[in-house]
Amino acid sequence: MVLPVQLQYDSPFPLYGLSFSNSDAHRLRIATTSYMAGPTNKIQVFDIDFNSSSPYSASNNFTPLAQANLQFPATKVAWQPSDRGLGNDEERELLATTGDVLRIWEIDRDYEDEYGGNGWGGGTTGYSLTPRSVLTNSKSPATNLPPITSLSWNTISPGNIVTCSIDTTATLWDINTSQALTQLIAHDRAVYDLSWLPQSADIFVSVGADGSLRAFDLRTLEHSTILYESPNEAPLARIAFSNKEQHMLACFGVDDSKVLILDMRSPGQPVAELIGHSGALSGIAWGAGGPNSPSGGGWIASCGDDCQLLLWDLTSPIPERPKPTPKNPNGNGQPNGVRSPSASPLPNAYGLSPVPSQELGTGSKSPSPGAALDLSPVRAWNADMEINNLAFDREGEWVGCVSGQRLNVLKV
Repeated sequence: MVLPVQLQYDSPFPLYGLSFSNSDAHRLRIATTSYMAGPTNKIQVFDIDFNSSSPYSASNNFTPLAQANLQFPATKVAWQPSDRGLGNDEERELLATTGDVLRIWEIDRDYEDEYGGNGWGGGTTGYSLTPRSVLTNSKSPATNLPPITSLSWNTISPGNIVTCSIDTTATLWDINTSQALTQLIAHDRAVYDLSWLPQSADIFVSVGADGSLRAFDLRTLEHSTILYESPNEAPLARIAFSNKEQHMLACFGVDDSKVLILDMRSPGQPVAELIGHSGALSGIAWGAGGPNSPSGGGWIASCGDDCQLLLWDLTSPIPERPKPTPKNPNGNGQPNGVRSPSASPLPNAYGLSPVPSQELGTGSKSPSPGAALDLSPVRAWNADMEINNLAFDREGEWVGCVSGQRLNVLKV
């Protein structure tokens, strides 16, 4: 079945969290979480019905599989790293959410519901989404715990998840025993996001309100390595690693409109800045590296309050930092250090189109390091309202985003 190049689903709830399944059998299975005041939040799972011969409606390309209740909005949702499902069962998968606590969920076939079940409470297509464990290292009620701001699931040791909190800590969990293996003071102030180094079972990095990006090694927790500190200690909000070049990572600051690209081999200063947004950023994600590129970090997408999803082509190596030269000596109108958009953008079937340079936003909260290259997006897509979050599928062929109550999934 040939899918449209833009897929949509309209949820009855405002959406915030978004994650694609890592299962080879369910590449477009998606989990979303709601953002509502009060104890009425949801986690929902959708999928494409590849066996259906009926035409899709304009705003309902996905089939809801199951949903469950959350007392508080989830700060992040993520699928298990395994590509084969739980215990090699393609229908059974695990998810994790953070918010008040770390929760592990299991989605599986619910044959009782499928053959005469109880409707939306378990899953309209014969699936159930049930809580498997609640992880907390405190005896206090969940309502009294400091919020957990993010999580990262280890791909090498899938039994390990690391979380961070506004109480300045990072905690390593064993989801098989539901126990905390270690907890450390990670930052001087609240920790907003963290991520495992790809293909590592020991190293993770984090960002927080103190404006620092730090690396931690579970084998030597006596100290951390500061990879980057923002000017004026401006808080850093999100971080994401390249899926192809593990030394490359991206981050952005709170209320900032540019993405910083850093190289762990030469810490201290960004090697590039991704410009183009005119409003505060809300999410970043890396896609595939490109089949014909021997090196490079891959595609990277960002979204924000300006209702834009922008896509940069970093499938080729970032050029060397330019040496200081007189500004625009040739008078050709092209600022020094600016890399032009790709000359051969992919087909524009749904509005993800080349971006004229005069339409790029350049505003930013933090000053730009002089040695970083300014890179412009090669394609853009506009939503009807602010985009809250985005994610790539496992192969990097689709990028999804949530805006208001709508889920959009776009072919890259």
